[in-house]
Amino acid sequence: MATSTLKSPRFIFVSLLAIALTAWWLWQPTDEGLRIISAKSIITMDSKQPRAEAVAVENGKIIALGSLANLQERWPNAEQLKLEDKVLTPGFIENHLHPAMAALLLPFHWITPFEWELPGKQVPATQGKEQYRERLKAAADEQAEGEWFITWGFHHYFHGDMSREVLDELIPDRPALVWHRSFHEIWVNSKAMELVTISEEELKDQHHVNIDEGHFYESGLLLGLEKFREYIIQTGRFMSGLEQVVDVVHAGGITTIADMANGMFDLDMEWQAFKWVLDDKDVGFRTRLIPMADRVGENPGSAEAILENDALLEKGNEKLKFVKQIKLLADGAFYSQLMQMRDPGYLDGHHGEWITKPEKLEELATAYWQAGYQLHIHSNGDLGTEVVLDMIERINYKHPKKDHRTTLHHLGYIGPDQAERIAELGVIVSANPYYLHTLGETYSEMGLGPDRAHYIFRARDLLNEGVKVSLHSDFSMAPAQPLRLAWVAVNRQGAGGLQMANEQAMTVHEALKAITIDAAYAIQMESEIGSIEVGKAADFTVLEQDPYEIAPETLKDIPIWGTIFEGKTYALQ
Repeated sequence: MATSTLKSPRFIFVSLLAIALTAWWLWQPTDEGLRIISAKSIITMDSKQPRAEAVAVENGKIIALGSLANLQERWPNAEQLKLEDKVLTPGFIENHLHPAMAALLLPFHWITPFEWELPGKQVPATQGKEQYRERLKAAADEQAEGEWFITWGFHHYFHGDMSREVLDELIPDRPALVWHRSFHEIWVNSKAMELVTISEEELKDQHHVNIDEGHFYESGLLLGLEKFREYIIQTGRFMSGLEQVVDVVHAGGITTIADMANGMFDLDMEWQAFKWVLDDKDVGFRTRLIPMADRVGENPGSAEAILENDALLEKGNEKLKFVKQIKLLADGAFYSQLMQMRDPGYLDGHHGEWITKPEKLEELATAYWQAGYQLHIHSNGDLGTEVVLDMIERINYKHPKKDHRTTLHHLGYIGPDQAERIAELGVIVSANPYYLHTLGETYSEMGLGPDRAHYIFRARDLLNEGVKVSLHSDFSMAPAQPLRLAWVAVNRQGAGGLQMANEQAMTVHEALKAITIDAAYAIQMESEIGSIEVGKAADFTVLEQDPYEIAPETLKDIPIWGTIFEGKTYALQ
């Protein structure tokens, strides 16, 4: 009997081949909606393919990279964006920035020790007590009669002393508030104090408020913000400040930010403001929201509070959303010299402060650890870090996790023995290198002495132990300019020009990793962003120069042409 044609081996083979070819053709991206971006060079931060000439993008994702000729042959009708004299890197990542804090501060009058260059805001350097007080009084006198005067940027080591009495003398006719450079403390004058009532009960267990001095600091700042909230946080001014934050982030070449203290003022208020501004289609970056553990729920760390936090995870979209990560605060501010230091402590004999007492910190950390959250812990001094590391060791012993990815933030000063322990415990670091630049020289003379101040940010010790290190600005604690942060990490140069502990410097490549792929790792986004690879978001920072081909001391001066976020171009010019 003859074999049926439908069952013949040749027919079956041809049929299967046709099905396979059809499936292959259907899988291939079409030219429609596809974009090929080419540049002088594309730095991928992917060790398997460090450089490319062109990248193909569709629906906000990278679908191919290689030579321009190859991609053009594959998709001859694709839209072309030729950046022939530019260099592309992965979109810069700021894994510790405070959009709400920045939105609050940007509209105020800035008087700072060092100059700032911000979009639409140029701030000259002010140093010395007399110069500071002259500028403070002149700025207050320019305001309309009766209006509150609020200023940010004061630092006692650069501007002298501050108190309620000083403010009463300089600004006697209107309420006035001076915000410390650290953000962790404020002073108000008598006109301001007359507007609020603070009971003995509210001060009973509060050691960080001095009514006579008009001084609210560390945990006492929360009381100050509560009392003066209606005067400090005004909707129109806050929204205007948030629009300025968008400009600052764009100017820094940043395509992803993490709000590492969401709910600093009010969770719901911040969410509504962020939805209105940061979720706008014309904003060229995504935002990940990480709440403060002590601001969620009536009883922070309780089962009810964690359920409340879990509910936040349902909010938002890929551009703006909460993630299963939490922020905790250990010791005091580095700018205020209130970080907790091991013996011998500070040169003048003063002591650091705990923002969260160690027992409460461990209670909060344990609760969120067990609930599956990644911990991000503000830790500044070597004693603060020691207490946090002891805590993590205990928690992980009781409730083991292989990849807990606990991240220490800021990490201003650690001892030479602590990098190894950080590595052993599986902890990673998101550091603020700008402390070294602005404070290293001054802290050499006041507070720490050169043996410690020159070793602010021990990058090399950490990297040699295999610790993943990323860089952040904590804006407005440092400029939201990742290339400037990388420049400090590479050059270790103080504001006065002093080179400090150069053996702790990062290489250019390590610093670029710290603002791209390693910054993504710290917020569990390394599979989505941080390098230029197929399947990842089409996020790029467009530079006028190649950071590997210039003198390292000019890293901060590379002009940023703009960014590309999910395939869409955001040019700065």
